[in-house]
Amino acid sequence: MSLRLRLVVSIAGVLALTLIVGCALIYFDAVKKVDTEMTAALSVGIRTVQNATDDAEEAANPLRQLQLLIGDFDGNRHVQAFLMNPQGLPIARSLLLIPTDPSPAWFNHLLARDPQIVHLDLPPPFARYGSILLSTDSHNEIDEAWSDFQVTLVILTLFCALVLVLVYFTLGRPLALLQKMTAAFRTIGRGDYSPRMEESGAPEIADLSHCFNDMVARLANTEQQNVKLQQQLTNVQEEERADLARDLHDEIGPLLFALSVDVATLQRRVGEGQKQTGTELDVVASAISEIQLHVRSMLGKLRPAVLLDLGLDQAVDNLVGFWSKRREDVHISFDLDCESFGETLDSTIYRVFREGLNNALRHGKPTAVELKAKIADENHVKVIVSDDGTGLPIGGGRFGYGLVGMRERVEDAGGSLSISNRTDGKGVTIVATLPLDVIESNVSEPVT
Repeated sequence: MSLRLRLVVSIAGVLALTLIVGCALIYFDAVKKVDTEMTAALSVGIRTVQNATDDAEEAANPLRQLQLLIGDFDGNRHVQAFLMNPQGLPIARSLLLIPTDPSPAWFNHLLARDPQIVHLDLPPPFARYGSILLSTDSHNEIDEAWSDFQVTLVILTLFCALVLVLVYFTLGRPLALLQKMTAAFRTIGRGDYSPRMEESGAPEIADLSHCFNDMVARLANTEQQNVKLQQQLTNVQEEERADLARDLHDEIGPLLFALSVDVATLQRRVGEGQKQTGTELDVVASAISEIQLHVRSMLGKLRPAVLLDLGLDQAVDNLVGFWSKRREDVHISFDLDCESFGETLDSTIYRVFREGLNNALRHGKPTAVELKAKIADENHVKVIVSDDGTGLPIGGGRFGYGLVGMRERVEDAGGSLSISNRTDGKGVTIVATLPLDVIESNVSEPVT
C-alpha cells in the first residue's frame, strides 16, 4: 500500500470512528429529547383538562363540553385524549397530527418509547359521563429527530469528505516528489547524474529538493574527479613503463649488441683447431640472442612502441602482419573507422586487439579472426574481436590473466567488456565499449 493511500485510509478510519461516535451521541440526545418532550406534553395535557373542568358548576351541557375538550387535543403532536365511559370504553378520541415526513421504520423502532398513560377522574357533574385518558405518542417527535439526524449526518459526511480530499491533494505534491526522487536515485545508481528536483513549493519541500540537487552535483563532481584521477594514474603508469622501456632500450640494448659483436669477432678469430672453444662461444651467442628476444618482448609489453610511433592503424596492420606470417592457416583481418581515436584510447584499443588475437590463436583453433573498431554513436566506440574457433567451454570458467587484465584496462578507461560465444556457436566474440567523451574528444578523420 502506498504512503498516500495508507494515510488516506488511516484518516478515513478516524473520520469513520468520529462519525460513529457522533451518531451515537445524536441517538442518546434524541432519546433524552423524546422523553423530555413526552413528559412536558403530558403535563400540558393534564393542565388543559384540569382548567377545562374546574368550572363544572357553570357547565350547561357537560357531555358537550367534554367532547369539545377532546376536540381541543386534535392536531396535538405528542398527546392523544380519550373520553372513557364508566365501563372503561372510549366514546370519543382526539386525532394526532399526521407527520409530513415520517421517519423510516428502523429509526422509529430505534427511538420508540412506551406511551405514558394518565387517567384523570372528572369532578361532578362530569363524573357521570366517565373519565379522561391521556396517552403520549412519540412518533412526531421521532420524525423531528430524524430530520435533525439527516441534517447532522449530511454535515458530518461532507466534513469527512472534504477532509479526505484536502489530505489527498495536500499530500499529493510531497509524495509525488518522493516518487520522482526515487526514480532519480535509480538513474543515479546507473551512473547518470543528470536528474534534478524543482526547488519550489513549501519550505520543507524546497529545502529537500535543494539538498538533493546539491548532493547530486557533489556526486557528479566526485565522479568526474575520480575519472580524472584514474586517467592521471593510467598516464603515470604509461609514462613509467615508457621510461623503463627507454632505459632497457638505451642501456641494456647497446650492451647486448656490443657483447654480440664481441662474440662474433671471437668466433672469427678462433681457428678450426680450437673447435671446443668455438662451440662454447656458439652457446654464448645463442644465449645472448635469447636475451635480446626477451628484452624486445619486455619492451613490447611495457610500451607498444609501434603504436606510439606509427599510430593505431599502422600498429594494428603490423600486428596482423606479424601473426599472419606465423599462422598462415588463419585469415586475420581488421577494420577501423578512424586512423586514430586519440593517444590514450588508441592504446586501450590496441591492447584489446592484441590480447584478443593472442587468446584466439592460442586457445580457439580458428580459421579466421576479425578485428574491428567502430564508432557506435557520438559518445562511444565499440572494439570487437571475433573468431570462428572452438569457443568458450560450456558452463563458463575462470578467465586467464590476459582477459582479466583486458577487462581492468577497459573499466579503467570508463568502458565495459563482454566476452561470449558467437550466436552461430562457432567461436568467441569480445566486445569492448569505450566512451569517446571521457577519454579523447578529438578523433581523427575516418580511414579512407
